[in-house]
Amino acid sequence: MKGTLALLAKFGVTLGIFAGIFLEFGGGYHAARTARLGEPGAFEAANPAFPGALGRLRARLGGAPLPPPRLAVALDKVCGEAVERAVFVRLDDGTVRRFKPLHHCGEAGLTTVYARTPDGSFTAVPLAEAPPESYFRIQGFQLVPAEMSELWAEIRGLTWRVFVPWFLAAMAVKLLGIFANVWRWQILLRGQGIALGFGYLANTYFIGRYFGIVTPSTMGLDAWRLYDTIRLTRRPVECTTVLVVERVLGLVGIFTVILLLLPLAATTLFGVLILLRPSWFRGLLRLVPAGRARRFAASVIDSATAYAERRGHLLLALLLAVVGQVTTTLMYFANAMSLGARNLRASEVLFAAAVMTVGTFIAPSASGEGVRELVFVWLLTSKIGAAKAFLIGNLGFWIEKIPLSVPGGLLLLLRRDPTLRALTRDDLERVRREAEAPV
Repeated sequence: MKGTLALLAKFGVTLGIFAGIFLEFGGGYHAARTARLGEPGAFEAANPAFPGALGRLRARLGGAPLPPPRLAVALDKVCGEAVERAVFVRLDDGTVRRFKPLHHCGEAGLTTVYARTPDGSFTAVPLAEAPPESYFRIQGFQLVPAEMSELWAEIRGLTWRVFVPWFLAAMAVKLLGIFANVWRWQILLRGQGIALGFGYLANTYFIGRYFGIVTPSTMGLDAWRLYDTIRLTRRPVECTTVLVVERVLGLVGIFTVILLLLPLAATTLFGVLILLRPSWFRGLLRLVPAGRARRFAASVIDSATAYAERRGHLLLALLLAVVGQVTTTLMYFANAMSLGARNLRASEVLFAAAVMTVGTFIAPSASGEGVRELVFVWLLTSKIGAAKAFLIGNLGFWIEKIPLSVPGGLLLLLRRDPTLRALTRDDLERVRREAEAPV
């Protein structure tokens, strides 16, 4: 009952995230002087040369100056700029605020503003007929600063000759990562003296992904893998140890990918040493607060100790963990290319994907849904806009959960239980002899 309530609570968190990420606070209609809209500085757009979160961090670490976050843009260019980046308007009170171009732009550019009626409401009017005080629809605080209509406009604007090849590439590279994860699992099992075939483990892995469609993080995948391997081998301690070590390897793999982009060598080195020399860190357990944290740290060290004499298995598994993480980040890079995301560096997408992976490990949402979109929006909106950044993350969800997870349900239906086999003549003869034997 407790587990069911926890699962329902996590589903509630996921629904809450999706209900909340599009809620807007503040914003509304704000006044601007119509006569000044054609003056220089009346409109601004996000500077495409302004780096994303990764670039800003690098600049701070290196002491390099940053370019201005926004650049002035002319009235007749503002809607063209709004296709790829955020746009801003100078209001009557002198402040510069981001506005919603979807409510103001047409094929001919910025053609629509709003006028205030005597009853206090606002009505759309052509810019050429606007009163001296015109109103703009200002963007308020919103986790995903985009409307559903903007997301739909991005989808309708896709170039299918670009989208389809990159979408298929994203699926292919993620599939490669899945097979790397299966191989890593097989290697770690062999390190515990359990020899299972790659085909059987791949079958089990995809069935686990099917159960993981609606469960938080990798809970469904890990639970099924534990159940299936323990049922077959009757060695629960070894099978559990493998998954604990695999989890540590996955985290080290994530930090290794981030290391390629940021100077985090110390973090990766620490993780590798825990795996190769776990006994060195046993004394540090005294510094960990008693309770769940200490028990988890102790289990990690104990599990890694099981590979003290099999470091070759561990290093190859670590390499495959890095491969698995790299393929995940490359999948999101392919997603960005399929959506036609310009002004975006590959390193920025890869960094966002690595941070997103860490976020899905931590956040209690079903399958990381909602979390992945938020991370991409927070890290990439300044470069490509919120709608496109949201879709990069959301497209990853559909790739992960539909073509690469739903087939696991079919495999489960078609699967023959490996613990069962047909009766042979020798089996029948042995049963007959046992039945005729004197008691």
